Amino acid sequence: MLTRRGALLLLVLIVTLVAPAVTPQTSTAASRVPAAVAAVVRVNQVGYAVGEPVVAYAMTRAAAPTATYSVVDEEGVVVSSGAVGPDTGRWSERWPHVYRVAAPAVAEPGRYRIVLAGAATGTSPTFTVDGGRQLYEPLAANGVRFFQAQRDGAKQVPGLLGRRPSHLADRRARAYEPPRLRGGRLAGELRATGRRVNVEGGWFDAGDYLKFVETTSYADALLLVATRDATRPVPGLRAEALYGARWLDRAWLERPRTLVYQVGIGEGGRGLLGDHDVWRLPQADDRRRVRPGSPAYLLKHRPAFVTGARDQRISPNLAGRTAAAFALAAQVLAADSPQRARAYLAKARGVLARAKTRQVGRLLTTSPHSYYEEDEWRDDLELGAVEIALAGQVLKVPLARQRADLRQAAHWARAYLRSPRHGWYTLARDDQSALAHYDLARALEAHPDLRLAVTRADLTGDLAAQLRIARTRYADPLAFGGDEDPGADFAFGVAVTERRYRELTGDGGFAALGGSLRDWALGANAWGTSLVIGAGSTFPRCPHHQIANILAARPGPGGTLLGAVSNGPAEASAFRGLGRPRAYARRCAAGSGWAAFDGQGARYRDDARAYAATEPAIDYVAVSVLAFVLEGRAAG
Repeated sequence: MLTRRGALLLLVLIVTLVAPAVTPQTSTAASRVPAAVAAVVRVNQVGYAVGEPVVAYAMTRAAAPTATYSVVDEEGVVVSSGAVGPDTGRWSERWPHVYRVAAPAVAEPGRYRIVLAGAATGTSPTFTVDGGRQLYEPLAANGVRFFQAQRDGAKQVPGLLGRRPSHLADRRARAYEPPRLRGGRLAGELRATGRRVNVEGGWFDAGDYLKFVETTSYADALLLVATRDATRPVPGLRAEALYGARWLDRAWLERPRTLVYQVGIGEGGRGLLGDHDVWRLPQADDRRRVRPGSPAYLLKHRPAFVTGARDQRISPNLAGRTAAAFALAAQVLAADSPQRARAYLAKARGVLARAKTRQVGRLLTTSPHSYYEEDEWRDDLELGAVEIALAGQVLKVPLARQRADLRQAAHWARAYLRSPRHGWYTLARDDQSALAHYDLARALEAHPDLRLAVTRADLTGDLAAQLRIARTRYADPLAFGGDEDPGADFAFGVAVTERRYRELTGDGGFAALGGSLRDWALGANAWGTSLVIGAGSTFPRCPHHQIANILAARPGPGGTLLGAVSNGPAEASAFRGLGRPRAYARRCAAGSGWAAFDGQGARYRDDARAYAATEPAIDYVAVSVLAFVLEGRAAG
């Protein structure tokens, strides 16, 4: 009997004998078959929820329209395959072709990668498929760790980056009127108000040690919303959100009805050093031996700048978002600490009543204004008013008071909808309407008979309009982050807005937009890097952050700043003339191949000097925490 192996050998012999000889012409034709082009494949490196499509992008140097993809598990088993999608257009001269790869949802949790074959070859980083909770709750917890690492004052979290108490002199900071500045630096003497204030604690704004109500109020409102709306408690989130509220309470000077809007000065002048002039650990400022007139005097005895004095009103952006944070703290505390909750609600009413609403002019953000520019304020008043209304509902204030609060919130919502600037930025530090609209729509459910200046349809319609603007501007998600485009905070803001819109309406028409910008921030961008430290396989290693940079240069555990989120790609001009401060502890620049992926006017460098790309900030991280909480809640 002929064995299987013998039969196979016989078949090969027969084919060899009967096959025509290969002519020189046939050989030449075969040699003209184009070789496969190399591709880089960009994915959300954290992963995709079970049931969610797996969308990736392949960048090639030559056209590869017939390329195919396979989704492969850890054992090499192909779970799905197909043709790559259309060429979405040119990214750069080096990468003139970008193909969208849309694979069907993967049903089984596990670790996977995308492999290209045929006209293009390349493999993506490995990513996870799992429930949304498993994917994103750890990232939310890392974001909380970042805020803990940013704490100023005496109350530090043991063991976290070796933090020690810092800036204890803030307990008796001297209050000043807004400073006179020229070119961002001090010009003229500071004008003291004659008052001492306790502004100890709070969070450092970014990689430096300044503290701003502009960003703290926004970040704290987001953390409090995440605390309130999470289906499962995120470790440490509630405590950290209330830590921020306590500092805002210190910044709100209730008796004179004024607000400390900033602690510290960025750039010094007239022989005085500012925060940005010295690279050091924060506790070093407490050890300084200084007296008035010493160059480092303002590093230890930091000025507290006050607005609202002399019967002036408070800039409405600051008043609205601070009121919102107080009212959200009241909502979070209502169940187990009703007395504290009622106190926060009273503070929210007090600061909102001080808002300047006529002849507003240029908004007060920070000194100098260029640190954080902002030109819309009605969204802040809407947010403050609606959170007061919701706090009143949970604390069961009289019905007439609840209705009055809703009328005020609806009034400012209507004013926002009529503003020429509304909706352009979706959810970001300078536009919080997405939070306000969602909560106002919820608040209206308790008063279905109440006729107001806006309806639920007005609010959801504006959320849809904001998402349409974002979809028009970023029809090609890979190109997001190009010249003059916003960064990770806007990407996460769109993801939050889409989730909120879908919760209110059930309409998933913008789901692809929200998912694509979330993916962009987590690795599906031209550079193939996540912008969240600790998320994915490639993420920033050299943040522009003093504590992390100094600790990384020392023996022992490094200064890994888990949860930190930076802007990411920025316009090319932001990278010119990168100098070296007086004393970087570690000249950190991770990787040398980033320039190969620059395009459309945007650059990215993982370099501690490149603060435009790598400096983390509390507003970036706060919106990421809310995005991760909502992703985990939605996808289960």
